[in-house]
Amino acid sequence: MEELGSGTYVPLSKFDIEPTLNDKFWEEKVKRSIQDSTSVKELREIATLLVTIATQRQGVIRGLVKDIHVFNNVVVDDAAVTNPEVKS
Repeated sequence: MEELGSGTYVPLSKFDIEPTLNDKFWEEKVKRSIQDSTSVKELREIATLLVTIATQRQGVIRGLVKDIHVFNNVVVDDAAVTNPEVKS
């Protein structure tokens, strides 16, 4: 681990962040729903749901990273918890 001015840097790969079996089943169910859908309205509803979930989880991740830093003096690279750029 590398020492930084405000804590010890730890890459996200050091944390157990693998999806659970339940998460993997949910992912497969959503993928199949998308693949089987013939309705633009339904696809928009699924996309909106996924954006809501992603935003909520991003907030949780940022809060947990902040807590790790505050309580354990550990720094996680901000780029590792930043949303990917949306290409249009």
